[in-house]
Order: sequence, then C-alpha cells, then structure tokens
Amino acid sequence: MLKREYYLNQLIASKDLNLIKVITGVRRSGKSTLLLQYKEYLLSEGILEKNIIYMNFESADWYSIKNYEDLYLYIKQHIAKGKNYILLDEVQNVENWEKAVNSLLVDIDCDIYITGSNAYLLSSELTTLLAGRVLTIKIYPFSFKEFIAEYPFKEGENEYDKFDKYLKFGGLPMIVNMKDNEELIINYLTDIKEVVLKKDVISRNKIKDIVFLDNLIKYIASCIGNLTTPNNIAEFLQKNGSAVTNETVDSYLRMIENAYFIYRVPRYELKGKQLLKTQGKYYFVDNGLKNIVAGLSSYDSGSSLENLIYIELLRRRI
Repeated sequence: MLKREYYLNQLIASKDLNLIKVITGVRRSGKSTLLLQYKEYLLSEGILEKNIIYMNFESADWYSIKNYEDLYLYIKQHIAKGKNYILLDEVQNVENWEKAVNSLLVDIDCDIYITGSNAYLLSSELTTLLAGRVLTIKIYPFSFKEFIAEYPFKEGENEYDKFDKYLKFGGLPMIVNMKDNEELIINYLTDIKEVVLKKDVISRNKIKDIVFLDNLIKYIASCIGNLTTPNNIAEFLQKNGSAVTNETVDSYLRMIENAYFIYRVPRYELKGKQLLKTQGKYYFVDNGLKNIVAGLSSYDSGSSLENLIYIELLRRRI
C-alpha cells in the first residue's frame, strides 16, 4: 500500500492543532487509506489504541448511527482519559454530523479528522457553524510518479507506454491492483462514475432528469479545453432536442462540481468588467473517468494531456 507522503505529512504537521481537519476529494481517490495510514502513524507515536476512535460510515458497523445525536452520544461514551483522536470517514452519511463535530471540539480534549466526497464539507454554512475552525486537505488521484511506482507494467514497456496508460486509465488508486487487465479497469471506472453520479449528484440533489445529466457530462467530456458558458451549452442541447435553460445547466454543473467530478476554470481577464464574464473551461478530476464518459473507443490523448496538466497544477497548488 503506497504511502502518500505529501498528504500524510500535511496531516502530521496539523496534529493537535485546534482545528477540524477536513480531507476531501472524489470517491475512491484514497481518502480512507490516508486516514488509516494516519491512524498507524498515531499508533507509532505512542498514542494508545483506546485513545483513537475510527469510524467508517460506509461500513455496516455504523449503520445504527443515523444523526448527530447518535454520533455525539457514541463518541462521548467511548472517550478515554487524556487526549482523544477522532477519525470519521465519509462523515456526510450522518445527518447533521457537523453539529456533533462542533460540540465534540468544545466539550472534550480531542483532535478531529474527517473525510467526505462532496463539497458540502466546505460549504459556507458549514464553515459558519464551525466558526472557521477548519483546515482543508484536498486529495487527488495518483500523480504519474505515484502511478508508475505502483502499476504492474508488462516487461519491456518504455516510458511512453507507461505514460500512455496513465493518460488513458487515470490515477484512481484501485486500478493498480487489477494486473493490467483493461477489461477490469474499464468496468471499475464505469462503476465509479455511476456511484459518484448516483450518490453525490443525483441522490444528494434529488435530480430527476438523469438523461439530461448524462448528456451534459458527455458534452463536457467532448469539449475539454474549450471556453464555454451555461448559455452555450443550453443552446447546443436545445438544438439536439433538449428543452433546457441556461439556469438549469448552471445548476447541474455546480452539482457535478460539488461531487469533485469536474472542475471549472474561470476565464482570467485583467480588465474590470471582463472578470464578470461567465466563460470558463471544465476539466475532469481524473482522466480515466473522463475517458469513460467520452468513450474509450474514441480515446483522445490530446484532451487527456490538457486535462492531466490542469489536475497536476491543482495537485501542486499552482
């Protein structure tokens, strides 16, 4: 299991700060693994197991915890003497979880770490409730350096072959365990796309027009690197038989962004009013997901390269 040193070191540096550490990113980008690696670090530093409360809310072990009251009561009943380290994985599955986290930070001697797969964790409502006591760590799929360190390449593959696989399949950590089996990788990426859209876009936002959502994502995948606006997208879709407004397009795009599935890059202008223009470009969080949406049979290395460069710039905080 690859240690993602860059992210792990951020958690280590933030240890015992009186802030809630929020680890965010698209589903299956490695948040849970990172949290478990941090738990191992705490144990290696002499923190006792009883002083670490780890809860993964995608596990059936925690289905009984439905809301903030359940969560707060459980943790209060299981705290040990001394400082407690509370690690809550995919915490958005607990209703109004932020109320419990806020109270725990006030009521007990603890250091809190949470992960989640949608941007609600960083919403203005949340940061207001937590009174600015939040430190965000954004995690992305594997970089090329991480990918080549873990992927089981065939003997004799050169640097260009390896890079082409990274462009094509992306860097979601699980694919390195699939023994370079393209069919398995495609099936996995397809499943992840469906899970992200169903859980973090459709279900969370109670979307009914799923066909429109699917067409919108396909359109974004087809025009990587092109300046566009919600109005332009609406006009294009209307020409193809979809009765949709630019307001609807804008709303759906924000929902997809909030699931960390795509990122919008606004057009940058130096002159005053130009900053108010809505033109921008869209990129996918991972090339594998982009190529699954666009269709791997029509895999485009050019758009994948531009997409990769943008995500790498985000990863490097440039």
